Amino acid sequence: MCGITGIIHPEKQRSVDGAILRSMNTSLSHRGPDDEGYWVRENVGLAMRRLSIIDLDGGHQPISNESGSVWTVFNGEIYNFQELRDEMIQKGHRFRTKTDTEVIVHLYEEMGEMFVHKLRGMFAIALWDGDSRNFYLYRDRVGIKPLHYWFQDGTLVFGSEIKAILCYPDIDTELSLSAISDYLSFLYIPTPKTIYRDIHKLPAGNFLRYKDGNIEIVPYWDFSFEIDYKLTEKKWVEKLRWTLEETVRLHLLSDVPVGAFLSGGMDSSTIVAWMSRKGDTPSRTYSMGFHDSRFNELPYAREVARRFKTEHHEYVVEVDAFELLPRIISGFDEPFADSSAIPTYLVCEFARRDVTVALSGDGGDELFGGYQWTQKQDWIQKYQRTPLFLKKLFERYFSNAARSPLRETGFKSILERFFYDAAKHPSESYARRAMNFQPWMKKELFHPAVYDGLGAEPSLEFVRSFYDRDSAQSVLDKLLYLDSKIYLPDDLLTKVDRMSMLHSLEVRVPFLDHKLVELACSIPFSLKQKGFTTKYILKKAMKGLLPDNILKQRKQGFSIPVDGWFRNELSRFASSLLLGESCISRRYFRPQYIKWMLEEHTRGRQRFGAQIYALVLFELWCRLCKKGANKQITNLALKDMI
Repeated sequence: MCGITGIIHPEKQRSVDGAILRSMNTSLSHRGPDDEGYWVRENVGLAMRRLSIIDLDGGHQPISNESGSVWTVFNGEIYNFQELRDEMIQKGHRFRTKTDTEVIVHLYEEMGEMFVHKLRGMFAIALWDGDSRNFYLYRDRVGIKPLHYWFQDGTLVFGSEIKAILCYPDIDTELSLSAISDYLSFLYIPTPKTIYRDIHKLPAGNFLRYKDGNIEIVPYWDFSFEIDYKLTEKKWVEKLRWTLEETVRLHLLSDVPVGAFLSGGMDSSTIVAWMSRKGDTPSRTYSMGFHDSRFNELPYAREVARRFKTEHHEYVVEVDAFELLPRIISGFDEPFADSSAIPTYLVCEFARRDVTVALSGDGGDELFGGYQWTQKQDWIQKYQRTPLFLKKLFERYFSNAARSPLRETGFKSILERFFYDAAKHPSESYARRAMNFQPWMKKELFHPAVYDGLGAEPSLEFVRSFYDRDSAQSVLDKLLYLDSKIYLPDDLLTKVDRMSMLHSLEVRVPFLDHKLVELACSIPFSLKQKGFTTKYILKKAMKGLLPDNILKQRKQGFSIPVDGWFRNELSRFASSLLLGESCISRRYFRPQYIKWMLEEHTRGRQRFGAQIYALVLFELWCRLCKKGANKQITNLALKDMI
């Protein structure tokens, strides 16, 4: 695990500035405190920071093939590298190390640019071929490991994090208005955009080819919902259990201590169950909890820990965790308002005291339909098959085409939102549920001149493009595809990568091993959800292994009680930050609308906790940038920013 960065100029005679490359690499030192490496030849420069996991003494990067014609730097883990290493040795390749990185250069020699299909793991790879003078950037299939790039006038600058690219002197840091709009919609900025107009994210399952000062983005893998209807439920259970067991076993490969996050939910409990069956010593597990019982899963985590006799550790999150925001915000390099980043930061810090690697249950909900929206969409599909006279009766009482549903509390409002979604195209109803600031809210929030500059609603167009791209026949599978391509890489995996790397902790996600992903995508949705039971087939596979309470509990999610905090302890803080004269973000937003939102939320008429948190985070991010902290991990206190 590490951070990678580099520079490529189009002219062979234009040398890479070693001081700039070193500055870029130093900005990533938190990702790899154990080692650093550089390789510079004329117009190409590669650098890396290393967190030693495998072959602790011999895994120094950059690394080359036997002749020195192919060089690579690599972030991630290749779980099948030993098998690939043996295969390459049989073909006559000579290895100098026992690290997974060296497999990459020999595979490339053997197979060319499509060698990536042989890799099983999480990775961001930069590779230079001196003979062909081709350069490549690869990102893993699902987007577990990040990779960003800037390209202008034939020069390519890349890095694991945006902060490395910002160290390059020619970067224009003008913000992207459409990215700000997307951020307000999703609470994060989806690929390929970043907050900076000229910096981009490499999409998951793609590689970038650089040749003679030109670039091309090439897809090599995607989620494919080619459903297999031939297998019985019993056969699916057997196949799923075998794949889970094998995948977790591979993810335990390490020369350093390994632990696991244990929320008490279905997914993390599944990982701990298989992990405990494979280890010779008790597994180490780490949990976060809250005093608010609605957000607290610690009792479930304890039950799982007792079942598998793990060495269990717990931490309770307090409201003063908000003091961590400057460091958390600087870790993302751009606005990111999933509030669960706070407990994620804390659990990573907590686990890093004992282990260097932790397994996580992320991905289970996207693969097996674990979110409440899948239940809701299933009921929408059923409702749309009801007789026309019943539809008209329901719509007379609960549907109002002239009214846009916000966040009002109460059962009637829930029904209104249901019928509103039922009347929309599935991609629009998905977008409505995924968006925090709805299009009509953004029209009120942005200053008119700013809003007019956005043009068509970029977030809605973005969702539609993915919906139309997928070839799945089932609407529900299409929506799972949306979650897997948008929410999973740009929210969940981004959050875990940045928060874990702030503590030099490697987090592995067995559910997102591509073999398991491909298996899950081939399972009929009718086996993922049955009636009110979500993740049905996964629960069947884990029956007898996990406690019944874990299999039956309602999903809570790894989130913090922002609604309550912004009604009580943090209400005054939010008002002073967002409505004060020193507010930087007022150049984009109308204070009158923000004031209305704060009042509606404080009085309990609407639930705007997530929206207020997004505005607070954006304002704090703007203030960090003003202090120059967008290029480094900051130790600023919150009081120094307000």
